[in-house]
Amino acid sequence: MLNGVQSAEASRPPTQFLGVRLTSEELDRLDRLRQTLESPTRSDAVRALLRAADRLSEPRLELPAAIEAQLEEVVDDGWASDREGALTLLLNLGLSELARVHAERLPGLHRRARDLGDRSSARRRADREGRGLLER
Repeated sequence: MLNGVQSAEASRPPTQFLGVRLTSEELDRLDRLRQTLESPTRSDAVRALLRAADRLSEPRLELPAAIEAQLEEVVDDGWASDREGALTLLLNLGLSELARVHAERLPGLHRRARDLGDRSSARRRADREGRGLLER
């Protein structure tokens, strides 16, 4: 085989014929697709399109009903044109908000860690001094 694209099922020969009228632009697009996929025939290119359509129609990510309702609200309010756009928008905003919160809190967390480290080293130092006094 010349390419990685295969017909629907090699073991089953096609049993149905589909005659389709296409505009010259559509036929050019089909021929370009056929060349891109290196399909030997237009029929194989159409079969590749059907396989791609099957992949696109696979079940989408299922979200809890409350999140789905919020996504619909984002679309209804005009912030996004569809569910996928709303999901992308909310994920991006959520990640940037997370980064912002962590950027604001990170210096404080570093200070707290240093303070705790200083306290721990002071306790260890006092413990060593106390043991030294007891051993005398």
